[in-house]
Amino acid sequence: MTAGALPNLPLSRLRCSNNDLVRALVERQPAWGHASPGRVHQDGDRGVTSYRLQPDSFFLEVQWRRTGERWDERELTVVPGAVVGLRLVLDDVPPDRITRALDLAPTRAFAKGESGPHGRHVRDEGLWIHEVLPRGFHWPEEKVAELLALLRARSGWRDVAAMRGVTWAGVTVQLRGCVERMGGFAIEPRVLEDLVGLSLQLDVQLFAE
Repeated sequence: MTAGALPNLPLSRLRCSNNDLVRALVERQPAWGHASPGRVHQDGDRGVTSYRLQPDSFFLEVQWRRTGERWDERELTVVPGAVVGLRLVLDDVPPDRITRALDLAPTRAFAKGESGPHGRHVRDEGLWIHEVLPRGFHWPEEKVAELLALLRARSGWRDVAAMRGVTWAGVTVQLRGCVERMGGFAIEPRVLEDLVGLSLQLDVQLFAE
């Protein structure tokens, strides 16, 4: 392929469409064959095109390298989709007290005793949730790092973590991988140190699509 802009081709037009993973994926979900890149990134002689069907689902990263006047297709990586957020379980603490203390708007929040989002039942616990980097083409590790950096910068976090009415505080990671190949998620020692230092637990859930 001639050098210049990175290729903006449907997945079925790439060399990787012939490997076992992509063939099985397209056979199971034909729409993948027609998927075009949702993100194209170029840095000098290297580039990445990313393919995804749903905003929170897994995506495929295709690596490219320029050799002379051509872009050559290299590795294919399955990246799990990830919803990463700070989740606080509350007893009698009003959610807006958390919002004020952190100076941070929640993605969603409910007080203990309120009805659920569809009015079906009364909640026996409150919840305050803030999700980071929603729907972007980010690796799960990037989202966890973003959330921890955000909390380190919030002077009110220590007060929130020490509130008697906060019964659980943690980072929740919902991973959505591919049935044919889940993809990876690695927790580095420094991330574990941050979690301990910030008095946070870690809850990881896995889903295959």
